[in-house]
Amino acid sequence: MKHWVGRPVIMYCGEQPYTIMKGVLRRWDLAASVAVIGHQEIAVPFRDIVYIKALAPKERALPPVLHSVGYIMRERLQFDNAVYFKSAVTVWKGDQLVAFNATIIAHTKGSVTLHGGQNLPKGNHTFVVRSLRG
Repeated sequence: MKHWVGRPVIMYCGEQPYTIMKGVLRRWDLAASVAVIGHQEIAVPFRDIVYIKALAPKERALPPVLHSVGYIMRERLQFDNAVYFKSAVTVWKGDQLVAFNATIIAHTKGSVTLHGGQNLPKGNHTFVVRSLRG
């Protein structure tokens, strides 16, 4: 199985319906009885692997998806990154939802401008961003 190391693979694990893992096989660790896959280096026990196959070029590009956990933006660089990456932002005023999956197009020291032209003060609102994975 060491011939898979360094190659993009799809790994089928568990019982049907299989858990499918895609990524570069990083290591084949005989001492720990695990295969390490992906940039997050997920260790998969040998006993859970049903089979492995090479990833076709069209399967290698996984579509980006939003992380399930967001974080509150407080720093200027976080707002800069949200603008640059067109990140999904949820805006709250207290416990009231103001905007869901909005895009920030600009910001200043005290305010944020959303894609629809809405201008919101940073001091009165909480901006929660969820970055893209993949």
